Amino acid sequence: MSMPNIPNLNPQVGVTRDDAVNIILSSIGMEELSLAHIVNAEAEKIQFALGTLETAHGAASMEQILAVNKSSGKMLRDVIKNQMLLGMKMEDTLELALSITTTSTTTTTTTTTTTTTI
Repeated sequence: MSMPNIPNLNPQVGVTRDDAVNIILSSIGMEELSLAHIVNAEAEKIQFALGTLETAHGAASMEQILAVNKSSGKMLRDVIKNQMLLGMKMEDTLELALSITTTSTTTTTTTTTTTTTI
């Protein structure tokens, strides 16, 4: 068995710390948007079971409504857990961003003295 022949690749990825912070913050925002869609889908599922959604053809049975309620409760609990993790991720990212700005704004001052002799 022969090994695959991989061409000589030398990718150059230039991501600065500021770029990394922006990428992480964007990913947090996208995850938040995804969670919002999940919450909306759960709300529509409950509305459909109750018969209040326009596409529903009447309310479901009591057992079905309770099953939908239990399922939505579990899903929302998982969404809340994910929200907590995203909150911690956001705090850590902001702390990193602030440490970048404080270290990059330091300045140095040099003084020169001249002496003359007569």
